[in-house]
Amino acid sequence: MTAKPVIAIDVDDVLAQHAESFVEYSNQKWGTSLTVDDYDEHWAKVWQVDIAEALRRRDEFVNSKVHDNFIAHTDSDTALKLLAESFELRIVTSRLLSMKEGTLEWIEQAYPGVFSEDRIHFAGIWDKLESHSHAMTKTDVLKQIGASYLIDDQLKHCYAASEAGVQAILFGDYGWNQASSLPKDITRCRDWAAILEYFHDK
Repeated sequence: MTAKPVIAIDVDDVLAQHAESFVEYSNQKWGTSLTVDDYDEHWAKVWQVDIAEALRRRDEFVNSKVHDNFIAHTDSDTALKLLAESFELRIVTSRLLSMKEGTLEWIEQAYPGVFSEDRIHFAGIWDKLESHSHAMTKTDVLKQIGASYLIDDQLKHCYAASEAGVQAILFGDYGWNQASSLPKDITRCRDWAAILEYFHDK
């Protein structure tokens, strides 16, 4: 029996509506006036604070457990169940390892039966931010699991994946992932309906 091609899928802003919750929490907690269009994964830049303060706020945000109540993206559950018929689905996330337990619980609640725990991978990119090092890049994980495709909202991960021979799908039409043009092996899909269309003839 031929193994199914592997699709690696990001969590935040692909499966989970992360930016919306981040902005709402920040505005309530620290009196910012952010919108989703202001969001960027480099939180020090978003908040216009130094790294030490950004890390303090990051830890407060993570410890608040807001992540445990994220809303799943529209139509993602239906799309994943259809894709699972022809592909092996895995999660590859940059979330902190300290968030692993809550993340696993959220995934099982939002997508019951879709991802087994051994198919959920934490790259650990941000876990050693203070020492400017990381455990693995997402591309390292993609190679390790033999992924053929990556679905991610961050341009840098899509670029790195494409350079490693992985077909990259840039998810969403967000302020932080705009580009004047994309390489031929990176395709933007604005939502999960577009994802299904992309994979229809694969």
